[in-house]
Amino acid sequence: MPENNNDSGKTTASDVAQWMLTTVQERGELSQNNAYYEINKLFGRNFTMVTNGGSPSIRGSVLTAFKKISEDSVIWERGDKKWRKREFYDVPGRQQY
Repeated sequence: MPENNNDSGKTTASDVAQWMLTTVQERGELSQNNAYYEINKLFGRNFTMVTNGGSPSIRGSVLTAFKKISEDSVIWERGDKKWRKREFYDVPGRQQY
C-alpha cells in the first residue's frame, strides 16, 4: 500500500488508478465505497467526490485511467457497485449485471 500522501499535486489520476488495479488484483475485488474511503485516506480528496444524490464516487479522471489499464482484466458489477477480476464466465464488455 502506498504511503499516506495527501498532497495531490504530486499524485496523478494514473497513480490512483494503478493503486485500484493492484488492490483488485490482490483482494479479488474493490467496492466503490471502500475505494472512495481508501483513496481519500491515501491520496487526498481531489480524486473523489460525492454525487448530487449523496453517493460516494471516484472522479472521472481516475476512472478513465483505471479503465485504460484494466479493460481486459477487471469488470464492474453494477448491482454490487464493485470492481472485480474478470472470470471465464463473464460476458464480453466491462459492465456485468
